[in-house]
Amino acid sequence: MNKKQWISSILAAAVLSSPIIMPTKGSAAASFIDIDGSYAKKAIVELFDQGIVTGVEESKFYPASNITRQDFAIILAKTLKLDVSNPPAMPTFLDVPRSNYAYSYVEAAVKAGLIKGTGNNLFGAGQNISRQDMVVMFVRALGVDPTGKAGALQFVDSSQIADYSKDFIATAVEYGLITGYNNFFNPAAKVDRQAVALVASKFLKFKENGNTEQPSSTPTPQPGKEVVTVPTPVVGGSSSSQSGHSSNSDINAPMVDSTKFEAIDNYNGTQDQLHGLAGAIGEQGAAVQAYLWTDTNENGVVDADELGTAITLGTSEADGSVSATNIGDLRAGTYRFVITAKDVSNNESAKDAAHAVTVTLDKNEVPDTTAPVVDATKFEAIDNYNGTQDQLHGLAGAIGEQGAAVQAYLWTDANENGVVDADELGTAIALGTSEADGSVSAANVGDLNAGTYRFVITAKDSSNNESAKDAAHAVTVTLSKNEVPDTTAPVVDATKFEAIDNYNGTQDQLHGLAGAIGEQGAAVQAYLWTDANENGVVDADELGTAIVLGTSEADGSVSAANIGDLNAGTYRFVITAKDSSNNESAKDAAHAVAIELVRGVLTTPTVTSSIYGFDGGISKTKQLIMGSRQSLIRFDFFSGESFTNAEIQVTLEGMTFNTNDYYSISGWTSPTSDQISNNGHTLTFTGSNRGVSDIAFELHDKVMPAPGTYLIKFKADADGPGTARSYSEEQVITLIILPPA
Repeated sequence: MNKKQWISSILAAAVLSSPIIMPTKGSAAASFIDIDGSYAKKAIVELFDQGIVTGVEESKFYPASNITRQDFAIILAKTLKLDVSNPPAMPTFLDVPRSNYAYSYVEAAVKAGLIKGTGNNLFGAGQNISRQDMVVMFVRALGVDPTGKAGALQFVDSSQIADYSKDFIATAVEYGLITGYNNFFNPAAKVDRQAVALVASKFLKFKENGNTEQPSSTPTPQPGKEVVTVPTPVVGGSSSSQSGHSSNSDINAPMVDSTKFEAIDNYNGTQDQLHGLAGAIGEQGAAVQAYLWTDTNENGVVDADELGTAITLGTSEADGSVSATNIGDLRAGTYRFVITAKDVSNNESAKDAAHAVTVTLDKNEVPDTTAPVVDATKFEAIDNYNGTQDQLHGLAGAIGEQGAAVQAYLWTDANENGVVDADELGTAIALGTSEADGSVSAANVGDLNAGTYRFVITAKDSSNNESAKDAAHAVTVTLSKNEVPDTTAPVVDATKFEAIDNYNGTQDQLHGLAGAIGEQGAAVQAYLWTDANENGVVDADELGTAIVLGTSEADGSVSAANIGDLNAGTYRFVITAKDSSNNESAKDAAHAVAIELVRGVLTTPTVTSSIYGFDGGISKTKQLIMGSRQSLIRFDFFSGESFTNAEIQVTLEGMTFNTNDYYSISGWTSPTSDQISNNGHTLTFTGSNRGVSDIAFELHDKVMPAPGTYLIKFKADADGPGTARSYSEEQVITLIILPPA
């Protein structure tokens, strides 16, 4: 592999960190339909022509898409021609199982010593690469020594740059690979494909024009030889590199995840046990032991004299699990065990606090034999008419524990001695199981005639402890419903209905006071009545469509319900009520209520902005040159009052909004397509803030129009349409476009 081939392989690994669909024969970078607006278009074309990058789809490059670590590993392994044909049986990382499409590539790169994880046995497979980690990789590939250059950093956010990457970033600035934005570097931001392409292009030019020496720390893979270290930054962590080792020398102890060990808690007389779930041990066939740890000095460190005798738990299975093994007949309490695993090469995991599991045992004596408590007084009947079964149900507290099987027995006290004799109980009726609050759902007890009945209630827990079948657990219920209900319609007192008068934009409402309806549960409706012939009689063609008001409460009241967004004026509504037997009150003038609405259109405007203009509200005008491309135009309107679900509308003359722009009322965000209207000239969005606070806007990558004066218009409704406030007076700032000099 010559120097230029080596450079290309590194770039391919960095740039193509996403699944690739190769363009068809005859396609070219110029055919990408989504890079015309990219600041890195030239770099993308150059790298495509050199075979370093391809599109994600046949005609799309997706310049703004991020790059994941697992896709980076695939390209890295393919670029360096690593052997991916024989991946290990046990995965190195918990988040890259064998079923993962990148498994063999990740494992090959691990075996070659090229990459490592993010900690806690994770690779960070789906994580995207940050700006600082991208720079670390590119500067390492340059083969220059960055040591001690961090002092030259002048970014405003230099303090936010991770220590391990500061020297590298300073070096990248020195060699012109990066420049930052508005004197910010934004180290933790995720890198998109166009940014990688741009830096990669600069990297190539730098290597071609003056620094083509391959870094000595990065060996060239040779056929039949093991690849040693290619330093790879760990996202969010160390900048150190790792060296490869012979694939025939196993010096690594098995991974132990003590959090995946659980206790099996048994009652006294039966030994308690420990077992490991899948993934508890990182490889198959390891000898697993547990040591009871008593942290005598309470320092959280496992000292040599604090561990008990080793307890053999057995060997790990293919999925990393460990079968349950006795650890002793322990009393109830909290215990800590240090778990170790030793492989066939005698590599044993550490006996330390990081490999300790805490288990709590609460079983001491054998379970109790006490039956669930039954409070028969908390059972009630649901009385139904003939043809529908009557029911029994238990209120909260009816049964003393959850999950008990509850039954009822019809009791006929034949000898009237108040004692439940064996031959006096009917067949058991299953009522179901008790809930957490002790209640029991309604269950059928038969289609019984009107009369008084007694039922003995029993409850049986999971240990088969059942409450007694005696008079103390009996409930008496009286059923009064025999035949079908009466045919009398509910009484309606229309004078007890009132209107809730709202401003235009919010529906007006009707509600009934206590006593408005003569019975509970009636379905209540209202009909707008227009007495066309003014005869005071409700004729069939004078009623509007039924408006559902809801159902009547126990006190006869009816909750408020919408009746329409009505203009100010006087209206009459006929009120009806229908009970569960479909008996409905008359639709006549006696059941009509007249209401007067006075609230019309709300005219109180939102307070206008007192601080507004370009660049933080400093200037009401801004001059720019025709045809110039402005990467950022900022303007601000400070709210004149607190906004709650406010609606804000901004209109541009001469330019349009798009989803690459930004606005902020309580945090920066980009517009969505459904917020942009008026052929792109108007942005409408909602938000909330407190008091006088900044509502800021950023227009990105705009080409200035023909010379002239263009207004940017702003208005806001502090609490949204149709409520207590209306739109503010429109305020404007002016963009002045000058001809080129």
